[in-house]
Amino acid sequence: MKYDVEITSIDHSGRGIARIDNKIVFIPKTAIGDICTIKITKTKKNYLEAELIELIKPSVKRKKPYCRFFDQCGGCDLMHMSYHDQLRYKEETVKNIITRYTKLNKKKIKSIIPFDDPYFYRNKVNFKVRKKIGLYQKKSYDIVEVDRCIIADTYINKLLQLIRETIDLSYVKEITIRSSLNRNDVMVIFHITKKINVDSLKKEVKSIIFFDGKDYEVEYGNNYIIDTIGIYQFMISPTSFFQVNTKQAQVLYDQVIDYVNPKKNDIVLDLYCGTGTIGIYLSSQVKKVIGIEINKEAIKDANKNKELNHADNVEFLCGDVSKLIHRFHTEVDIVIVDPPRAGLDDEGIQNIKRIQAERLVYVSCDPITLARDLEKLGDTYEVEEITPVDMFCHTYHVECCTLLSLKK
Repeated sequence: MKYDVEITSIDHSGRGIARIDNKIVFIPKTAIGDICTIKITKTKKNYLEAELIELIKPSVKRKKPYCRFFDQCGGCDLMHMSYHDQLRYKEETVKNIITRYTKLNKKKIKSIIPFDDPYFYRNKVNFKVRKKIGLYQKKSYDIVEVDRCIIADTYINKLLQLIRETIDLSYVKEITIRSSLNRNDVMVIFHITKKINVDSLKKEVKSIIFFDGKDYEVEYGNNYIIDTIGIYQFMISPTSFFQVNTKQAQVLYDQVIDYVNPKKNDIVLDLYCGTGTIGIYLSSQVKKVIGIEINKEAIKDANKNKELNHADNVEFLCGDVSKLIHRFHTEVDIVIVDPPRAGLDDEGIQNIKRIQAERLVYVSCDPITLARDLEKLGDTYEVEEITPVDMFCHTYHVECCTLLSLKK
């Protein structure tokens, strides 16, 4: 069924909202004020989902997307909005979610920190391959063939073109390209069913790796690249988690340090530490950092990063945060948490409250799970301030850095 509707608001996933017979309908890639023809794609008990068919009268807020693949590709959500409007949307989204699901006043939420250059920032892209190279459509396994990605590092785009022109991709399912924005290191990972000839790339990159679905095999160069955040260097292996926006990661980490307010005798517990980036970044300003992470490969990388940066006062432990945290008591001055999108589990929250560190800094990539966890922490910790950071320009995603202090 097709309907003509007007978009009245935007939801926290970047979708336009309209109403049909008093039922909410969500339409991606629409702007407030758009009058458009839509087609219903999914019917649920309490809402509908639809796709944009035609713009009858575009909103004055709508702008022409910089990327010509925006309407088909699922990588970006907000490129039809000005960057200024994107920032306003994200800031308001955080305020709406936090005030809806917690008792906090929106005055606790500071202005979002923008990125100074919202294009060509991603240091990692997964290109899908099936007779053509491209990116998935939203909620689909259909591939949109692209000649460049507007939010990917320019060197990634250069390699994409070289790969398309020189390599037989008959036995390739996916290509992951990771770049180091500060050192010109590049890694290309081919997800393959059979080995291929990649000689044309060897003068252009530092690392070529084959992945057969089970094991990573170095075909050329090293099994890692190195990037920098501030004065610190970090090794990035094929499976390493590393913030996709390297420049803005430093802004985020500086915000963490500002909230930590480190002192030379502080002991810091860094939970869900990944490859150790945050802990190492603040290590020179405190007595000791103890990082905990369940992923074994991440801990291997964290220890390599510790050696690379001569961070002798950092210790990394491999295991479930909710289990290992039992080892720590009131000797910890500061707790930093940077959990996955699902947020903290109840056992972890109870143990954080038991430790009673003076300051707790919560880095979150999902305002909804952040709000839930802040409520659960609320009997022990006072939320002092929340600062959104725009790490993922042109998408609806927003990072938040929250400072909590122990209630007296």
